[in-house]
Amino acid sequence: MLKKINFPNKLTLLRIILIPFFVIFMSLPQEWVWPYYTGLVIFIVAAITDFFDGHISRKKNLITKFGKIMDPLADKLLISAGFIMLTGLNVIPAWITAIIVFRDFFVNAFRMFGVDKGKDLGAGPSGKLKTIFELISIPLAILGKILFTTNSYFAFVSEVSLPMFELMVNVLMSITVTAAVICTLVSMVIYFFQYKEDINVEE
Repeated sequence: MLKKINFPNKLTLLRIILIPFFVIFMSLPQEWVWPYYTGLVIFIVAAITDFFDGHISRKKNLITKFGKIMDPLADKLLISAGFIMLTGLNVIPAWITAIIVFRDFFVNAFRMFGVDKGKDLGAGPSGKLKTIFELISIPLAILGKILFTTNSYFAFVSEVSLPMFELMVNVLMSITVTAAVICTLVSMVIYFFQYKEDINVEE
């Protein structure tokens, strides 16, 4: 079976396989630092596969229906896992993770209605921008958690005397998370209007 799968789709499957390992390492006791570094590396590797599978599939004209369905699903699983773990570590507020996860389930449901109508399943600009911000914010949040005990969403507002590097990491993380939430809400509205005509409750 794997011999018939093209290289970009293999990268997508690799990303899905890496997710449980990321969750396992991020679930280990906080007193152990090395599992967090390992989780950070795993997440970065998985994020890199997201870039290359899309780039290669477009460049080599290897776009398949499998890739159109599984690539965004892999992204959603990876990002949801990242935000859920960071919420458990008290870095990202639960309401942000709830918005991210809800949007992904919501959009996935609408996309399935579009499949029957033969619509393009490719992500729009707002969805791609959302993913970029998420894939930047999660490693920053993990790095901040590893290096600093005060790292949490907008910690720099209450912690006025943070060292410069810690301040930079926390500000960048907070800004990218906020941007991801905004793009999440915008893309959810766009997807709703894009696919709402495809929903037929009588079928």
